[in-house]
Amino acid sequence: MAQTRDPHRQAEALRAALGLTLRGATVEVVLDGPPLSPLARRAADTLRSFGHAVGDGGGDGGGHALAEALARADAIEVWT
Repeated sequence: MAQTRDPHRQAEALRAALGLTLRGATVEVVLDGPPLSPLARRAADTLRSFGHAVGDGGGDGGGHALAEALARADAIEVWT
């Protein structure tokens, strides 16, 4: 979950998720709104192109998308 309105922090969270995939992890990212920068959009698009889920939580803290992701998760990391 990337629950931040700081574009740099959001991009950092998405890049960290990409890093996890390099070690074979499957990731699912829930954003608190749309990607806030070109770097965040590129990281989100890259994750999607590799088959990982990147969802927009709608700016309300993630709501339903977050609840569904949490139910599937083996590990959780929250970026604020």
